[in-house]
Amino acid sequence: MGAFALERTLGTAHRYASAGEPAKATGNRPTFRIRSVLELQGEVRLKNQGPGVERRNGKQLVARTAGVQSTATLDYDEQVQRDPILGDTCVQYFHEASTEIKVDTHVTKTQLRDSCREIVKHSAPTGMISASPAQPLFAAERDLVEGSLNTMYLDELLTDDQVGIGDKWNVDSAAVARLLNLDAVHDGNLTVCLVESNKEQAQLTIDGRVTGSVRNVATEMVVEGKAVLDRRGGFVSWLALQTQETREIGEAEPGFEITAKLRIIRAAADAMSHGRTVDDAMRDIPSWESAAMLQFQSDRGFYRFLADRRWTTYRDNGEEATLRFIVGNRRVAQCNIANLIDYEPGRQLSLEGFQADVQRWIDTAGHEILEASERLSSTKHRLLRVVVGGTTEGVPIRWIYYHVSNDEGRRLSMTFTLDESSQETFGDQDQQLAGTIELLAWPSKLNPEELREETKPTPSKAASTPKKTSAR
Repeated sequence: MGAFALERTLGTAHRYASAGEPAKATGNRPTFRIRSVLELQGEVRLKNQGPGVERRNGKQLVARTAGVQSTATLDYDEQVQRDPILGDTCVQYFHEASTEIKVDTHVTKTQLRDSCREIVKHSAPTGMISASPAQPLFAAERDLVEGSLNTMYLDELLTDDQVGIGDKWNVDSAAVARLLNLDAVHDGNLTVCLVESNKEQAQLTIDGRVTGSVRNVATEMVVEGKAVLDRRGGFVSWLALQTQETREIGEAEPGFEITAKLRIIRAAADAMSHGRTVDDAMRDIPSWESAAMLQFQSDRGFYRFLADRRWTTYRDNGEEATLRFIVGNRRVAQCNIANLIDYEPGRQLSLEGFQADVQRWIDTAGHEILEASERLSSTKHRLLRVVVGGTTEGVPIRWIYYHVSNDEGRRLSMTFTLDESSQETFGDQDQQLAGTIELLAWPSKLNPEELREETKPTPSKAASTPKKTSAR
């Protein structure tokens, strides 16, 4: 078999097709039907929150570990639009998207909601954005649809060069980062080899070691696999990868050491099965900034809100919750949320009363109130906001206190804490979060006192489960 090009540009795939017309997947907007199954097992490494944590070179040496195993199944249509200036975009329509994760003895199941079956992915300067035009995703749904490999870039395993049996080539490091959902590749490479070919297909092998980062957290991957090129269509139609990955413990997420096995089947399609295109989906995205918002919901605290995807729920026991705003693997701010005793319907706390409460809290610390305001949120809840400035151990700190209430008597408090030097990075995150919070009615069949008692964490339970309620 003579040499031929494994062209990665689908628009020119017909140049090396063996015979006949190119498949519908070629062209400026290739469309595919894709099914993938991911199975992984290993261990997660949880951050030790106690005092005196031992570190070396900034890395935590002492951490708790727990076994982890997971299976994720995705079945979807995908249409891709390339744009070297505005960034690549694709629309996906999911026929199936589900996962089951077991950490230690705790099992979590996630299934993409029917209303979110259409997903748009956009390669922005800040990274890949995955969003549902219909409504904001939960964090678990976002992680599910993003998967371990970005099929938008599967054909970047191919090469533009003329190759023959036994020839090898290295995949560009930027392409490796896009394919493996990494922010960057710092060292190593993926090598592809053409091992067999006929008029219909070409058999490829893939192997390599890659050191990179995800949200400024170091990770190392050892990759080994096989792929099949559909020579008529000019695309990768089948892929099987085994990846061993070791990731450091991050500020927002645990570290892990896992072995993952991924299988992908990919076929050209005439059109998206739900009848829409990339353009149709993009028209429903008002802005990528708004599309990137996630929906956070406390199933035990009975409230929800929209927030930047850089917020992470650290704990949530129903009565109290702690969220952290992590940027570049650095904790910029913390938000503490607490449910308050209900008022009778129609009763409201005044701004003056809330200021007086805050003043009593800060009197002994020598802090001062900088500003106070009140407004209605987008969900028609009453927001009282008081900003306090002061120092803690010589570090200038800013506290932003909120009292949130509705006409039915539901109330909660929110306290944002950040150092003064982080104000520019933090921006108006507090107003975005508080402005979209929605207090849900308590369940009519549950006694609130029994609910509060049931959701109090025990020491052993709190230690084994750092995130009670994910940012779903």
